[in-house]
Amino acid sequence: METKKNAPRYLSLADDLRTRIETGDLKAGDRLPSELELSNTYGFSRGTVVRAIEQLVTQGFVNRRQGSGSFVSTRSLHRRAGKLLSFSDTVREDGHRTEQRFLGFRDAEAAEAQEFGVSPPAMVLTRLRMMDGVPCAIHRSLIPQSVFNRLDKPSQGIGKETGQENGPFAFLKAPDFSLYALFEKSGFAVGEARERVTARLADSQEAALLEIVQPSAVIVVFRLSFSASHELVEAVEAVYRADYYTYDTHLIRGHMDSGSGLRVAATTDGFSKEQTTKPKEGI
Repeated sequence: METKKNAPRYLSLADDLRTRIETGDLKAGDRLPSELELSNTYGFSRGTVVRAIEQLVTQGFVNRRQGSGSFVSTRSLHRRAGKLLSFSDTVREDGHRTEQRFLGFRDAEAAEAQEFGVSPPAMVLTRLRMMDGVPCAIHRSLIPQSVFNRLDKPSQGIGKETGQENGPFAFLKAPDFSLYALFEKSGFAVGEARERVTARLADSQEAALLEIVQPSAVIVVFRLSFSASHELVEAVEAVYRADYYTYDTHLIRGHMDSGSGLRVAATTDGFSKEQTTKPKEGI
């Protein structure tokens, strides 16, 4: 183990164990050696080992199970409040590999469009999203027909009626397809979004696609995405495996200056906000 100059011993040990996790030497679900084993292997005190493991728990790499020991955590997708990224960008930013599995493309039913807050006609794109080959989310996106018709679509594709190759929409089936990237390419770059996060139990179809046992909780993210010109380009319901979704936010106690920032109000749709002044860049 390389020890960083002047670094506390517990941080050096935590760095070494984290490297073993990131390189796959220790995999998700693996049990870490006991505190005594780590103490003997590295020549550190039990106290140093305990602090190193606590560091890894805080960082989300390890979880403790009472009476069983410490285990490598499943690496979840970290979503950060106030930072608008596509699923693909979020996964790549976290250092993981992303891909999708095409599940369907069709016309939206009128009631379905109304439920999502989209004026019909609209199209429905359903995909299974994966991280490092593991299914972690189901995305059902409604795209207004007026937006879809103006997208810069490749000529080769899969037909929505027949599902046969060489139709006009096969690009939707590509493993690396990104809807946000297509929006940007077509002049509809997403400039802002409104998002609501809830939790519920997975239904049988979701459990099968996400490869989880029932009953299991899922995280449901509903997002409305708008272009820079404030045009609604997508409404999506994203159902995530609970063990693959972490929502990070930074909270500050105290009163916000009344002349700056966001003022949030509760409404029936859960989406009201007022911008009092333009926030500083990076916030």
